[in-house]
Amino acid sequence: MEELIKYLESIGAEITKGSSEMTGEIPLVMREFYEKIRNVELPFGRIYDVELAIKKSERQPFNPNWFVFGQDNYYNFWLCSKHKSKDGYYFTYWEHESGMEIEEPAWEDLLSFIKEVKDDINGEW
Repeated sequence: MEELIKYLESIGAEITKGSSEMTGEIPLVMREFYEKIRNVELPFGRIYDVELAIKKSERQPFNPNWFVFGQDNYYNFWLCSKHKSKDGYYFTYWEHESGMEIEEPAWEDLLSFIKEVKDDINGEW
């Protein structure tokens, strides 16, 4: 978690620290994050506070398999699977205007996911 926090600070993220109440809707892989951080504003998106994440996750097509923990500044929701994929991954993103199904997770941890999203944005933010 310390490595994630250092990375977020290095890219200019605004981190609101503090713990959130844990419920069964929060995937285990996201609990350590929400035990220390309430929400994050990034130059290219945001990680929601746990209350908003749970609210968004109740909607279709996310419920019951996905936890929606954030979004970029375009059209992509950031998703965490409630169950590890057969390849050991949890994280992906989904462009809600694409009309496509949500794909399998492609990243195993939040840090690698955020780094990839930042690289994909290619400085457009």
